[in-house]
Amino acid sequence: MVKKERKMTKKKLESFTLASAFEMIYEKSCESKLSSEFFDTCNDTISFVSKELNVTPFQSIMLAILANSEGSKSLNDMSSYTKCSPIRFLTHKNELDELHYRHFVQWCMTRYSLEYCIRDEFMEAIINNIPYTPKKYEDYTAYDVYTKIIKWIEILKRDESLYEEIVKNVRRILEATKHLTFSKDLLTSEMNDLAMMVILLTVKDKIENNSDYISSSEILRILPEESGIKSFIFVLNASTCILIKEGWIENYTVNGMVEPDKFCLTDKVLETTFVELKEYIDTKNETISNSLLMPDVIVEKRMYYNERELEEIERLTQLLSIDRFKDIQQRLKDANMRTGFTCLFYGSPGTGKTETVLQLSRKTGRPIFQVNISEMKSKWVGESEKKIQGLFSKYEAMVKKYDVCPILLFNEADAIINKRSNNTDAAVDKMENACQNIILQAMENLSGIMIATTNLSNNMDSAFERRFLYKICFDKPTVATRKQIWEAMLPSLSGEEARSLAESYDFSGGQIENIARKQIVDSILYGHNQDISHVMSYCQSENIRNSKNKRIGFIN
Repeated sequence: MVKKERKMTKKKLESFTLASAFEMIYEKSCESKLSSEFFDTCNDTISFVSKELNVTPFQSIMLAILANSEGSKSLNDMSSYTKCSPIRFLTHKNELDELHYRHFVQWCMTRYSLEYCIRDEFMEAIINNIPYTPKKYEDYTAYDVYTKIIKWIEILKRDESLYEEIVKNVRRILEATKHLTFSKDLLTSEMNDLAMMVILLTVKDKIENNSDYISSSEILRILPEESGIKSFIFVLNASTCILIKEGWIENYTVNGMVEPDKFCLTDKVLETTFVELKEYIDTKNETISNSLLMPDVIVEKRMYYNERELEEIERLTQLLSIDRFKDIQQRLKDANMRTGFTCLFYGSPGTGKTETVLQLSRKTGRPIFQVNISEMKSKWVGESEKKIQGLFSKYEAMVKKYDVCPILLFNEADAIINKRSNNTDAAVDKMENACQNIILQAMENLSGIMIATTNLSNNMDSAFERRFLYKICFDKPTVATRKQIWEAMLPSLSGEEARSLAESYDFSGGQIENIARKQIVDSILYGHNQDISHVMSYCQSENIRNSKNKRIGFIN
């Protein structure tokens, strides 16, 4: 009997595909706690995947879970699915990062954390049962390497805690592409990680923004304080600094005057190390695709709106759909009307304004060109007009280049749409007024889609208010909507508990999500789910002033 079962198993293995193997591992691993019984049941299947892809058994399990999941997943998501200790998955994090490095999975940055998903090309190979052959590093160009590094830097801008992980990935891809002058020179120099990242940021700023220099404040905004960047910036001007000593960068000069807080690449490195990127560095018609957040990387997220908001957002989604938008623009043009669409999302913090823009992008297939408001504000004195005009010129170039019109997003735009100053004697106020006038004129001439979000609409200049065609107010969620959010964020709550929390605390969706995250963190720390009393304590600490401070009736 045993011999017969082994023959059947062997015959079954011969008919396996990666798709069927992934399906079996995924189903069997659900709530299995990855026990010895699970491994006994799936041993042959896991071995098949490991052999086919040259991966470890645990990598086989993680790939199976990701391949069968919608959207991206975190290590905590995978541990929850298997009912396995999060620590067990954390001990295998390096294996998951190895799958990222080998092009089986890719990083996905959500609003709050780094997650992973199967690469589209790998998934296509699985579905079609064909061998997967990722691009070999020896076939990479300098621009291929550069674009990967820039994507990691964009992730770093959203989560500084990933600095060490990102630096490790940068060094790994440079090691793998030493056939390129770009990679070889960065590795063979005496640069430490921090100096290497400063150089890469300088290159990024030159290519992405067509900027002649990068300022120390820009570097400080991106690299985390824990990296030692403040001390590094302090000695950056010194002749003993490796970047100055070896001729990588130098101080930017204007009319012969040195700007001590601004740095540029030297002609020497532009003609040697970065010669392979020369066409991208030199071009005035910048490479713009890397400035865009593409809709296919945005994770689907269920949104909860009050009835009026839902109706307005659904109408806007239809308007921006691929099928309707061009037709609407053509009809406006035929009527000699402006064809640009300017939208304002305003309301209390945490009500879903930014996430709504992301979901609009995903549903309508439109990339997002997001403006860094803080960076614009810091550049208003001295070079503001040039930077802002360049921003809109860059966006209009995108509109012409792409078949699908991107969305120009001014997130948290309070600083640029507030009331203009009447103090025309102050240089800073005059500069800010001039910049606002440029933006107002650009909105008049806009040929694409602009969305601005703000928490402070009461301070908005009337000239801006007139120029927004669509204005959607995001109110705090109603009791019924809050109940839905509580149930979605904390499925362990009963209907009565969710209703009582919704009635007792006038929270936004963002605040409820904060509480849900605290609950998950504590469940990991203490190894058990928190009851309703713990949830209430989170509510009290979240925002005491906005709480109605009512005790929930069924709590003793």
